[in-house]
Amino acid sequence: MEATANGVMSILHKNRGRKPANALDPKLALNIIEIYEKELINYNFCHATDVLAEDKGIFVSVSTVSRHLKASGIRSPKAKRRPKKHRSRNARKREGELVQMDASSYDWLGNDSYLHLHGAVDDATGRILALHFEKEETFEGYCELMFQMNQDGHLPREIYTDGRTVFAYDSKTKKKLTLDEELTGKVERQPHFARALRETKILLIIAKSAQAKGGIERLWETLQDRLPKDMKRKGINSIEQANEFLRQYIPYYNRKFSVQAASMEKAYLPKQDLAAFQLTFAIHETRKLDSGLSFSYRGQKYRLPISKDNKEIPASPHDTITVATSKHIGMQVLFKGLVIKPEPLNTQPKESIIHISQPDNSTNCLPSETLIKPKNKTNSPWFGYTEIFYSKKLRDDISAAQLSPYQGDIIADY
Repeated sequence: MEATANGVMSILHKNRGRKPANALDPKLALNIIEIYEKELINYNFCHATDVLAEDKGIFVSVSTVSRHLKASGIRSPKAKRRPKKHRSRNARKREGELVQMDASSYDWLGNDSYLHLHGAVDDATGRILALHFEKEETFEGYCELMFQMNQDGHLPREIYTDGRTVFAYDSKTKKKLTLDEELTGKVERQPHFARALRETKILLIIAKSAQAKGGIERLWETLQDRLPKDMKRKGINSIEQANEFLRQYIPYYNRKFSVQAASMEKAYLPKQDLAAFQLTFAIHETRKLDSGLSFSYRGQKYRLPISKDNKEIPASPHDTITVATSKHIGMQVLFKGLVIKPEPLNTQPKESIIHISQPDNSTNCLPSETLIKPKNKTNSPWFGYTEIFYSKKLRDDISAAQLSPYQGDIIADY
């Protein structure tokens, strides 16, 4: 009836010409643009949306921010690159089954310091399990990742990483074991980190390309875009402050970017005892005991104590010991299942030959004698003897006092 009465006008929507109820307030849109241009320039639109919600209390969608910024002539600084072709693999089904590990060199603090951020990310969920800054990519930096994961109960069963010398020696240059050596149970020499993983029963897998460990590579792309801006906004300008900030940043990142694993079951290894774990992830070097049951390490002499826990240490000369060192444990000696604290020996430096100053020889030397100076001056007691000493012609015609410019009692000492 109403359609017949109004004719063609009846097909038009009643809200035509009205402002939508969910439309963004123009003043708020201008405020967003102003904040972005003044404080968030070079932030990608997704990151800018997060900062607006966290710091400014402005809760809008990424598409809303993008639409209004683009309308004002602002484009996202994040470049869109064509992805490289590679064969993908399925992510692991259980959390903790495989962890990707790597380090990224970047100007994280924005002061040309170019720190190395060491990281570990779970393959099944994309969760960050550990992050740590160091000045260089080091064995100690990766050990800090292991300590963080162990503390949180997130020790993985397998670690997937690249072929850095921290993890594996170059197979082209290292000496291969012969078949007889393998049959006798001899193990190839490994880097300290690989040896520690083997002792912890964690499998180490070496990736052949960057695409093979795409999870950690995508993490670096995200963190290099976001983390420096977040730390600058928080006033962080030192490596100590940055490592402290990472403790609260990891949970924040995981809430936003981690996904649910295909299986609800978790595959993490049991948490290890801290002291034993730090001893395993230390630098291990072998030494041999001498006849005094002592050994040298980095220019210092040490000896083993007689006993440990009221039991005599069964050490003999020429026994091989393992010296473990790190900033966490100091120095410890591993010997026949014992962990021993060595005792430093106070050894005297080797005495050099005493240089004897030449006395006034005006009365003891012949007027015509001259000193023979060797090409290389030394502290030898023979340095300074006169030419007459070597003369066969005058050998039987001179006195003892004429042989040297030194006094007779000094010559007698030799």
